[in-house]
Amino acid sequence: MGRLLGAGRRLQGSQLSVQALARLCSVAVFLLASWADTERLALVALQGTLLALPYTLMESLVGRPLSAGLVPAGWSVDAWARRVAAAAMLPVGVIGFLSASVALPETGIADRLFMVAPVVLQLPLEAFFWSTARTRSPRRANLIPQLVAVGTVLTGVAFVATGVRVDVAAVPAQLAVLGWVLLRVAVPPGPDRVRPGVLASVRVGSVYCVAAAVDLAYSVALPSIAGAVAGQAAVVVLRALDLAFGPFHVALSASNREDIMAGRASRWRTGTRALTVVTLLGVSAVVLGSARVRELLAADLATVGTAVVALYCGYKACLAVATWLATRHMIWAPPRRFLVSAIGSRVIAFAGLAVSALLAGQVGGLVLQLLISEAVVVCWFVTRIRLTRTPDAGPPTAAGRNDTAEPVARPVPL
Repeated sequence: MGRLLGAGRRLQGSQLSVQALARLCSVAVFLLASWADTERLALVALQGTLLALPYTLMESLVGRPLSAGLVPAGWSVDAWARRVAAAAMLPVGVIGFLSASVALPETGIADRLFMVAPVVLQLPLEAFFWSTARTRSPRRANLIPQLVAVGTVLTGVAFVATGVRVDVAAVPAQLAVLGWVLLRVAVPPGPDRVRPGVLASVRVGSVYCVAAAVDLAYSVALPSIAGAVAGQAAVVVLRALDLAFGPFHVALSASNREDIMAGRASRWRTGTRALTVVTLLGVSAVVLGSARVRELLAADLATVGTAVVALYCGYKACLAVATWLATRHMIWAPPRRFLVSAIGSRVIAFAGLAVSALLAGQVGGLVLQLLISEAVVVCWFVTRIRLTRTPDAGPPTAAGRNDTAEPVARPVPL
């Protein structure tokens, strides 16, 4: 029993459990809507897509500046994170409302507002996740998304049983956890802690936000261009394979978030990174070795052949390496240099899509281009890391920065 409890505590303290619960929560809410609230299924699907905004924005504006040691040592980290979240709420709400207006014009204003509410409420929760991980402990920070995910599923089941709309299933859990977090961080900062202004708060992570926006643009463009290049079958094949690699993406996201939380103390050899590799190999073996599995995922996937699937597996392997390298580069490089590197990697990716639009006429050519482009991105980040020299700021303070150490130029470690 003691070993079981110890394993549970270790799992709760890992990012793997956070990412897995978030993914399961999203799937559960979608399934509940598809079974019992089909009238709002499209709203729930769009909401699941829009939830990428708070995750990405708060990681960029709060998590990455903390990881790179850019937050001034005199700032109150909790107050700073709270101001960043507050500044992002109105823009995210407007974007979500306009997205629903364009994608689902037949829905009413109230429906759009209800759908957007969980997306907006997720912003302060994500911001407090990062600040709690820095000022308290990763284990306590993990409780924030974990409690929200579990509470959302339980509330969703209760809402289905009572006939309440499912697209607001997350709101009660979000409000409860947010109230709990605010009560625990309500202690005013000490006399040496500064509450930064809103503009100064957002400016710290603005470079990483721009880089994330470029990444999101590519993610949105990929399926659209795939459909234009190779037809509807390409969109179905890419989506089916992406679903098959769901466990790999959970492990990859967990390993990446662990790197960001650890900052310059992050290591290459970690259990989560090893699990990512094992998951990649396992999923690759299943989809390559079983035609039945490919047929169950999508009929179009069953017809493309194992060679195309093998190329896609290689693409995912390169994607994992590129993700790890990009995060390590972000942690060690000056912000503007990282921005150039991030934009350069997306230029390579978009150039690959342009080549596909000109030369590729089928799914195989598109997937081959994805593999080649991602391999070039890996080489790009390796080169940028090798050429980057950064000041040695010494051990970080509680706010993630040491302003007293004398800069000493040295190459960024791989």
